[in-house]
Amino acid sequence: MIEATDELLRDVAESAERLFAATDSVSLERARLVTEAYAEYETEPTPIKRALAFGHVLRHMELDLQTIPLLAGNTSPRPRAWMLLPEYGFNEDVQVGIEHSDLKGFLEGQIPEDLLEFWSGQSIGQPFGGTSGVGHLAVDLDAVVHRGLRSIRDEAASATGGMPNQMTYRRAMVIALDAVMDWALRYAGAAETLAEESTDLAVAEIHRRVATACRRVPAQPARDLFEGLQSIALVQLAIALEGHGMSVSVGSPDRVLAPFADEAEKNPEGAAAIVAGFLLKLASHGLFGRGSKTQAITIGGSDSNGRDCCNAVTGAFLRAFELVPVADPHLFLRWHPGLDGDVWRKATAMLAAGRSMPMLINDETTIRGFVESGIAPEDAAEYCVIGCNELGIPGRMWDSAASIGGGLNFLQVVNTAIDPGDVVEMDGILARVESAMVERVEHACRRREEIQAHMADRVPTPLTSALMRGAAERGCDLLEGMPYRNPGWFERGLSNAADALAVLERISAGDGHIGPRELREALSSDHSDEGLRRRLERVPRWGSGAEAPRRWLHWLLETRTRLLREAEARHGRPPHMPCHVVRSLHYVDGAHIGPSADGRRAGEPVGDSIGAVAGPEPPSVTAVLGDVVTIDAARHYPGGYNLNVTLPSATSAEDIRALAEGFLDEGGQELQVNCLDADRLRAARSDPEAHRGLVVRVAGLSARFVELSQVEQDELIRRAEMAGAG
Repeated sequence: MIEATDELLRDVAESAERLFAATDSVSLERARLVTEAYAEYETEPTPIKRALAFGHVLRHMELDLQTIPLLAGNTSPRPRAWMLLPEYGFNEDVQVGIEHSDLKGFLEGQIPEDLLEFWSGQSIGQPFGGTSGVGHLAVDLDAVVHRGLRSIRDEAASATGGMPNQMTYRRAMVIALDAVMDWALRYAGAAETLAEESTDLAVAEIHRRVATACRRVPAQPARDLFEGLQSIALVQLAIALEGHGMSVSVGSPDRVLAPFADEAEKNPEGAAAIVAGFLLKLASHGLFGRGSKTQAITIGGSDSNGRDCCNAVTGAFLRAFELVPVADPHLFLRWHPGLDGDVWRKATAMLAAGRSMPMLINDETTIRGFVESGIAPEDAAEYCVIGCNELGIPGRMWDSAASIGGGLNFLQVVNTAIDPGDVVEMDGILARVESAMVERVEHACRRREEIQAHMADRVPTPLTSALMRGAAERGCDLLEGMPYRNPGWFERGLSNAADALAVLERISAGDGHIGPRELREALSSDHSDEGLRRRLERVPRWGSGAEAPRRWLHWLLETRTRLLREAEARHGRPPHMPCHVVRSLHYVDGAHIGPSADGRRAGEPVGDSIGAVAGPEPPSVTAVLGDVVTIDAARHYPGGYNLNVTLPSATSAEDIRALAEGFLDEGGQELQVNCLDADRLRAARSDPEAHRGLVVRVAGLSARFVELSQVEQDELIRRAEMAGAG
């Protein structure tokens, strides 16, 4: 076991400094190498071509063992250098541009003409492709760490039977797995050279340790905690290089690494330092530079028998997130009543200290949601976060968080249901809301399989697919064959829609608060009358404990759930896994939605979570939690929801524990806690250098506050002001 020496802690600190001091740049390395390989292997079957191209990248890419020398692995030659995936187009993620305004348009003029010309007919293109592969997945890291890639490779190589295309795909899996094992040996050789050349004995020892590990893993089973982390790091980065650049979850590493818990227990600071190096390694992953890649880590929780799964590795991850102020990966803690007391105290102390992690998930509610969706209890108990807040099962269930499964923005649906000539005829409005939902559900059912089949045909990922359970037997891409195929369904704007329906109901009832003519004028003028807008905003809102918005929110969820079940029966599909996940899409959605009855102006963002929408009065945290807990998440959101709660910076760990336990014990599903002080946030904006370690939770992403755009900083400052005034 590695001792937590002063030299090791120094190396962790120096690695963090190098990473966070790096500026964003563009690396053409992977794009060039993939282009060469696509030209060379043009006549090969697509899965083989993809595997050979992947191997070509790993054989020829520059290895970076000096930015984060504690472990091997990189995707670009420099930290925060954008790794490009031309197979999906030279695209930028719209949310990254919102979160970091200086990165909007970052690729303009950076792509050489010859690459643009080659890929103009080769990229998968819209509407099928985005900025990278499907993401929102977690592979079977237990097999990676404890069986090793060679065993997985031999299984694929020896598998027989099936159609010719299955045999071809298995051959592609073998090529890709061999490439990763050879890549690790490249790192071993490079690390040995650096160890021989180093005049710093401590640095030389770090390189020798990396070399020894890479001679063994990920080809063979890991023998200790360091080898386990090194194996996971190489595989995670290889998956990104293959094309899944976004939302590649680390799954539940404390469960995977539990056999090495004795090491961590004997030397907790040494274990935490190793894990800190692991976090820095994944943070240096180069797609979109400092933009969030939503690489989720989930720890804690119970097994299918209700036994707590926490161990000393769980504590090492919590401590590591204290040692290094990474925002991505982001950390989730699975809560249940029997959660280890030390882990729970440590987690709430971190939140009270302003770390904004870990986010919290309720085991009972979440596992029940999976089981009610047809998942075996023993598999449901292995769930993890596989994106911003989306839920899945490592190596067994990915479709549950697939945004290509469709979805809706509830406010947009309500807005389109309002008849300008008769804005308050509730029966008509509700009928049109339901009709719009039906249309979206049917569209999703038709398009989902078409999109997935198209992507599986054009951009298969044999490495990632090989790391899913039963992959060798199936011999097909993860897009077409997983143990569970419950489709995802993404939603936003629910709180806004409930507020809007509450307003419309009051007008329809003619209670004198506001009349139909005034509402028509308000909507047609984009709420130019500020006094009238404030009157609309003062209709009791979701998150206040009021009956009307709560009733309408439940009506929206019950209607949607019924329509999904009816569609599943018509099309012979397994249950959908709806999730309410925002990240920064509340800005994207809001930009395309006109003025709404809740007082929101055209183009303004919708709600940043499933909680209360910001209004003229500070929301009561207890009222918000009281409303949200009435949602049957297991029935309506088995795929997860995000709930942002901002508390004053002086909130104690004990108060956070009491608040969280009350919410989760009553059935609340997910909780994201920020303890913020508005003055401190303004000071951080004025003096970024003095506040570089301030990490905040925005919505579906975590970020270093000083690196966020002004619009995101303003949003967090408003939340902090509301928390301070509440």
